[in-house]
Amino acid sequence: MDKIQKGYLLLLFLFSPILGLFKLLKLKNEKDITFFGTLFFGLVGSAFVYIKGTDGHSHLMNAKEYYLDMSLVEFFNKSYEILTFNSTEGSTDIYLHCISFISTSLLQTPELIHAFAGLVLGYFFTKSVLLILKNNLDFKKSYILVGFVILLLLIRSIGALNSIRMWTGMWVMFYGTYSWTTTKKRKYLLVILFSVLVHFSYALILIPVAAAYILQKNKKILVALYIVSFFSTVGFSFVKAYIPQSNLIEKKQNTYAVDSDEDAKRFEKKSINAKKESENINFYKSSGETNYLNYSIVGLSIILIFFYLKKESDHNLNFLVAIGIGVYTFSNLVAFSPSLQGRTKMIAATFILAAAIHLQLTLIKYNLKVKSIKRLNTVLLVFLISSIPMFLFQLSYILQSFSFFLLFLPQVSWLFGDGDYSIRGVIGLFID
Repeated sequence: MDKIQKGYLLLLFLFSPILGLFKLLKLKNEKDITFFGTLFFGLVGSAFVYIKGTDGHSHLMNAKEYYLDMSLVEFFNKSYEILTFNSTEGSTDIYLHCISFISTSLLQTPELIHAFAGLVLGYFFTKSVLLILKNNLDFKKSYILVGFVILLLLIRSIGALNSIRMWTGMWVMFYGTYSWTTTKKRKYLLVILFSVLVHFSYALILIPVAAAYILQKNKKILVALYIVSFFSTVGFSFVKAYIPQSNLIEKKQNTYAVDSDEDAKRFEKKSINAKKESENINFYKSSGETNYLNYSIVGLSIILIFFYLKKESDHNLNFLVAIGIGVYTFSNLVAFSPSLQGRTKMIAATFILAAAIHLQLTLIKYNLKVKSIKRLNTVLLVFLISSIPMFLFQLSYILQSFSFFLLFLPQVSWLFGDGDYSIRGVIGLFID
């Protein structure tokens, strides 16, 4: 793109990020896609709608409480506490600590935490998608492939801005590990390390990732472990002995682990209450994500394992499938921590979905017969149909979490502040 075209596209994004997104999807140059993809996420983050009870709202309140009057000396003292795992108040990850300080203390605008978070998430998400579609920006548009790409673009994309840390860390780790395995450049090891700085839990999650990477050539062993994991679990009492103690880790354990009969009853009561609440909401909200992670992705993984075990499978497919089933194996084993289990399943699902897209882009190398291709497409279509509730859940979440003014003039959203209108809220005025 020449400078004039880029200028017009920049103005289009500032006028309407959504219209700019449609133009972005037609770009061919990776640098242009990365720049405008990052800008889009930043603008989306600036129009985040804060709903009480959500992670996003908690982060905003946390920023206002701890960072409005924080001095530079206090910032560095707090940074030291975080890096030594002794921070129990405010931010407990250095990434959120830094953007909270910049937004709230330096710029005196706490809401900017989601704008900055959007820029970081946008960069790594865009780079990850480009990596999955590497050298295939002009890929043949079959309805199956388009469906998979839509799922990839929707699940844990702009909706990930609510939590800020967890899913940004996932895309950082995805980009770092995938780039490392394809290039072996040391700079990507720093990217992988950055995922730990974004969210401390990746220090643990990288263990099964590393194990799967080492075992990826021992395909039958890795697949066997994956199958066995559905029938086994590891108790927290066994793991606890190997966890180093600190104020932060102790706090995480108390929050997420089921370590006693009392904890089990507490979690069971919480699950029952959640189930009762789900009876009054749409089916895709109550079960869309659960069915997708527990059944749809598992079914898709079985298909991918068939190709993974073939001699013709390439390095990229082997890596994506190995990490996907490796992390899912870990997820099955950590049932003592429902929060960690759910998050690691989503991470595994991302690698498995990426593997399915890579398979479709390279399917020609397997020399399949026409009948076999038709059967494969039928199975993949079943997966897409089973993923519709997840699609609707993610779409609904996005409509509730972002300003109506993303459609045009996002600057109006900045002026409204807490009185902003979500996209779903405006639609509701006409259909409710």
